[in-house]
Amino acid sequence: MRGPWRAFLALALHIGFFLAPIALVLGLLAIAAFTFRYDHGSGLKAALAAVVVGSMLAIGLRAVLRSRVRPRGVPLYREEQAQVWRIVASIASTADAPPPDEIRITSEPNAIIREDTALLGLRTRTRYLEIGLPLLAALNVSELRAVVAHQLGRLTGRNRLTVTAYRASASVERTVSSLTGGPVKWLFAGYARLFTAIAATTGHALEFAADAIAVREAGSRAAVTALRKAVAIEIGWREYSEEYLSMATAIGHAPDVLLGFRSFMEHPTRKPQLAERVKRTIVEERDGDRTHPPVRQRIDVMRRIKVAEQELDERPGFAVLRNPRKSVPELEDRLMIDGLKRRLAWPELARLAGAAHVADQAALLSSAAAQSGLPVEPTIGGILPAIHRGEGLDLINPVLNPGLSPERIEQAAVDTLTELLGCAVVDALICARRAHHELDWGGPSTVRLANGHPLDPDRLVRPAITDPRLIPGLHRALVDLGVPLTHTRRPAAEPEPELAGIVSPVQCPGGSYDLLVTDRGLVLLPSSASTTKRLLAGTLARLRQAEQEQLGELAATPISELRERPDAQWVDSRDVASARLDQDRAGWSLSVELYLDEYAVSELDSDCVHSEADGVCALVLRSTADGVEHGDPYRGLGELMGARMNLEDPVYTNE
Repeated sequence: MRGPWRAFLALALHIGFFLAPIALVLGLLAIAAFTFRYDHGSGLKAALAAVVVGSMLAIGLRAVLRSRVRPRGVPLYREEQAQVWRIVASIASTADAPPPDEIRITSEPNAIIREDTALLGLRTRTRYLEIGLPLLAALNVSELRAVVAHQLGRLTGRNRLTVTAYRASASVERTVSSLTGGPVKWLFAGYARLFTAIAATTGHALEFAADAIAVREAGSRAAVTALRKAVAIEIGWREYSEEYLSMATAIGHAPDVLLGFRSFMEHPTRKPQLAERVKRTIVEERDGDRTHPPVRQRIDVMRRIKVAEQELDERPGFAVLRNPRKSVPELEDRLMIDGLKRRLAWPELARLAGAAHVADQAALLSSAAAQSGLPVEPTIGGILPAIHRGEGLDLINPVLNPGLSPERIEQAAVDTLTELLGCAVVDALICARRAHHELDWGGPSTVRLANGHPLDPDRLVRPAITDPRLIPGLHRALVDLGVPLTHTRRPAAEPEPELAGIVSPVQCPGGSYDLLVTDRGLVLLPSSASTTKRLLAGTLARLRQAEQEQLGELAATPISELRERPDAQWVDSRDVASARLDQDRAGWSLSVELYLDEYAVSELDSDCVHSEADGVCALVLRSTADGVEHGDPYRGLGELMGARMNLEDPVYTNE
């Protein structure tokens, strides 16, 4: 009974959240009416106080209640995908759960029921059943039924009190995350902590109830396998996106996403590796999650449920779609980013992506040679003698991360030079039509020579980079392979900085700025947000939404355009000598020491920095109490500064 009583108590508190301000305002009005009978002036003052308090409460509640769940992905219309809707309706009927209003396909590696609610979860507007495209590729039909049954089982009428409490808890958490700073968020966050603490066990109860429905719908074997595969799909989709889908974005062509992911998951090398990682992930999973019990515990409970085993439907999950050969590519095209060119088969896509990658790396090697100041021709034949003379570190230094710690520079130089020279060799062979990249679902694409033999550029180049005395032997090997030693690429252009996050605003001696953290430096833009406006943004939903939209537009603008704005400041990573981040109760301060000599590429006004000894200048940025964040600026700041960053432990005082 512990779970239902907690759910009842949580809902009582939730209803009281709405009744308390109404009772307060009515009480003030009653006091005003009573006082007015004896003293008109005092009665009017009390009535005015009731109006003011009521207006403030109404504004605050309006800000809290405006949080909405928006549909994601691509809808599956009932008339076009009748079989999917029949399966979902059948499962909902068996589970005694309300059917979803919409079924949508997303690019997420999971399935989930998302509900757009009113009154912070007390009333449901729209239910969305979202099924991730990766599930259609990696699960069979029986396992897909188990996943859908689990999601619908979380809505079952047999647990209505618990379901409502959990829905309210999810709505409260979503609302807190959507609010910016200000009195509304400060007050509502305190209520959210109290409410979620009381409703802490409702998530566990729902998970176990939903697992039981999944077992009854699809059988114990399919339900347990689907749960294990869900972990594998999450791991695999992340790696698949990084290693393979990135090829598509690199060359601007659409791939066969679903078929590629299925090939990735079923590859004889990947499959046992993923199985081992899933086993390790389940064993190492921590206890104590408020929403989901550990997977191992859920598996143990499911195995103890006595049901008759059902015949497995081994067809791939996408077989539930009508005419998959046509509908799957249409779904993929609608889920992908705009601007991709015609669809390519994976072997052709891997060949073009591999060629583009080595060409970019060869251009980066040429850029390093040009910036090094060494008298070196940016050809393979010109770079080999420089390495033989022991100038490899000086040659590659311009493209090394300036934030590397001193003890890592030498190894980083070897690794980077090996990578760039190896790519230049492969690029030369591809241009001479003596090699190409071959798709491998078990790992990185293989470089295949014209004679059919594979080529490992790292194994070919690394020994000579590590020991320059072996360069003559590398030279002979390259000649034997038919590598044109005169091959070169035009030096790479300065890469466009990529945004990591925004902090708005921060204070520095020059005024108030929006801080944009990129992978190549910091951008400071004059901030138009005042403290009053930001406090109101925490109360007035329109101001909050406008502020979020403004930060979103700022994040979507190319950094090069932002740097050209009037009064914009630029701190280039290459000019940073050291950085120090101090934290206390008031917030944080970032002190950056810069070399602003004639070789500096930073663009800073003199009133933003002050000079120190040895020609070093200091820039000090301080957070504000009403600041907001967009993206992940602090992770980006740590990666940007690297070993140059000194993180001080928080210092708290009683002042």
